[in-house]
Amino acid sequence: MEIQQLKHLLAAVESGNLLKAADKCCISQSGLSRSIKSLENRLGVPLLIRGPKGVEPTIYGLSVMRRANVILNEVAKSVDEVKAIEQARVGEVKFGITQNYAGYVVPELLARLRRERPGMRFTIVADGFVELLEMVKAEAIDFAFGLIGQIHRNDGIVIEPLHAHRSQVFCARNHPLAERGTATLQDLHDAHWAMLNSEGVQRAFAIFFESRSMSVPWQVLKTNSIELIRHWLEDTDILTVLPAAVISEAVEQGRIVPLECETPVAQTRVGLFFREGGLLTPQAELLMERFRAI
Repeated sequence: MEIQQLKHLLAAVESGNLLKAADKCCISQSGLSRSIKSLENRLGVPLLIRGPKGVEPTIYGLSVMRRANVILNEVAKSVDEVKAIEQARVGEVKFGITQNYAGYVVPELLARLRRERPGMRFTIVADGFVELLEMVKAEAIDFAFGLIGQIHRNDGIVIEPLHAHRSQVFCARNHPLAERGTATLQDLHDAHWAMLNSEGVQRAFAIFFESRSMSVPWQVLKTNSIELIRHWLEDTDILTVLPAAVISEAVEQGRIVPLECETPVAQTRVGLFFREGGLLTPQAELLMERFRAI
């Protein structure tokens, strides 16, 4: 049973005339007759009663017509759904973000996309660079976005840097260094710190001091949560290094103070990483383009 045969049967019954039905279907009358006859032969029952005044359905024809309408409606829905997927209006994207972006950039980006394309769905994993890299390799996620660390070999992974974050040293407004607004290298070495625990940040932090013949300062807190660092920073005497944009509200409100000084981890790379030559859905491609436009 073919879709075209069902369409021809419906057209014949609706028109009541094979010639009119053939014109409607853009086919010759003989071609339409053969199509319906082939369907009758396939089912082994007559579907139409052919008379001098036209055609009308048999009891078998009425039964097939009811099913045919359902089938053709489902086919139309499937076509519309495929077109919607192709145009990235619906569908699911599975992607990863480094933890610092769980409360920064990504929520706003997804909120805008939700308003534009409410049929899209998202599964998001927040983890470290190394962990997300393994998920991309295993094809557990389509791609990942966030802070880019070091990799020893690409293993079929494309690393696409998008931009670099300039970072600063911050302290609470009641910190002894806040009034001065500056910090010496010795001040930084003697301080206690709260830092992001990503491999790249930790390595750069250590290299900053070791390259100056200093031991690495004591880190009171290592975490993947910028929000946790920010809360600790406001209530304790610790220092931290973060991109200004991620805590701009607290800085503008005066709860956190930037210090003029040399900056450990002064710059971090941000970008996308995905499988080389991997098949990406239109939804994933769309989302990646939105990240590129940030």
